[in-house]
Amino acid sequence: MERVEVRELLKDLVVLRVLDKNIRYFESLWEIPEGVTYNSYVLRTREGSILFDTVKHSFSEEYVDALKRVVDLRDIKYVVIQHMEPDHSSSLKTLSTLSEFRAEVLGHPLTAKLIKSLLGVDVKFRPVKDGEELRLGDTVLKFIHAPWLHWPETIFTYVEELRALMTCDAFGAYSIPPHVISDLTYLRTQYVRFMRKYFVNIIGHYRDNVIKALNKLAALNLGLELVAPSHGAAFLGTNTINEVLKLYRSWAEGRSENKKLVILYTSMYGYNEEIIEKLLGMIKRDDIRVEVFKFTSEHRDNISDFLGEVIDARVIVLVTSTYDNSVFPITKYLLELLLAKSNTEKPLYIITTYGWNDAASREIRNILEKSKFKLSGELSVNSLLTEADLQKLSNVSKEILTLLEH
Repeated sequence: MERVEVRELLKDLVVLRVLDKNIRYFESLWEIPEGVTYNSYVLRTREGSILFDTVKHSFSEEYVDALKRVVDLRDIKYVVIQHMEPDHSSSLKTLSTLSEFRAEVLGHPLTAKLIKSLLGVDVKFRPVKDGEELRLGDTVLKFIHAPWLHWPETIFTYVEELRALMTCDAFGAYSIPPHVISDLTYLRTQYVRFMRKYFVNIIGHYRDNVIKALNKLAALNLGLELVAPSHGAAFLGTNTINEVLKLYRSWAEGRSENKKLVILYTSMYGYNEEIIEKLLGMIKRDDIRVEVFKFTSEHRDNISDFLGEVIDARVIVLVTSTYDNSVFPITKYLLELLLAKSNTEKPLYIITTYGWNDAASREIRNILEKSKFKLSGELSVNSLLTEADLQKLSNVSKEILTLLEH
């Protein structure tokens, strides 16, 4: 089975889509059993072709073969590198070794240094300024600097006659979508989860810069008809693009979805699982969406999924325990990631269990003091639940329901 698909998006705009079904950990960190695509785009004009980004080096040979079926390499006038992370740029190294490849490489002023340090090749390079335009026959490209989405040298490219915006990592998603273009129905019913997860994992740390980029695009008033990211599906049509922009702003601002509760718990010996069972029974409502992530001796959910669901949660509950006179290590790690990727003003409850010393609750409080999260309630349980503990848990559940319903 071929790992590189060649599909036409619009007349004269082709996507070369690598289907990475074997990857398990994106950036060697994020669990993505759903896989991912690496998208490179070719725009054919009467005066030559323009290549937007490349793909991950491990697919270089197949990618170049596919590219040759789309365009004569001698006909490529420009390669636009919008982001130098190797999953988008590293096949440039293979292209640069081919005698028929003569293109000029365009990118952010920082890109030249990164080509040398990351790829170790010499190419004909020209930096582009923010707002700079380039004409190739009847085709006009406008370059838009979008720093720290999620590297400092990120740029977007606007193709004027297509009203298309090439965005690299921005507006991308995990998964291997069945269609190269996502419509509103697919976006809303399934794809949004993979898009939100990718946003938090990869771009979440730079949410302030997302808002700046969105404001910049709004001020430019480009009248977009196509948004083409380098992971996942493209978006075609004003309504779909407006929905995508709206979602990005809501995630960047940390807006909450009504009646969505995210629970994270660890349990070594079953004490915390008992607490979770009781809590879920107390808050069960048909109109409340509950996402539970557990880390036990039999099961571990994906950290990447947990972070993807937290960004728009209304309330968060952490249930964990003391370990080595500290908070349980996985909980501490997840809290640190939460603060780095999704530090928002949301109510958070902590429930801790302990044997001889409730060090976990103290350490969690210290961690949260550095965050925007609001510690709305605590419950400390000395291993087995007592009747008094159950009453306190009932009170906590009522507070959570009140927050979820308002």
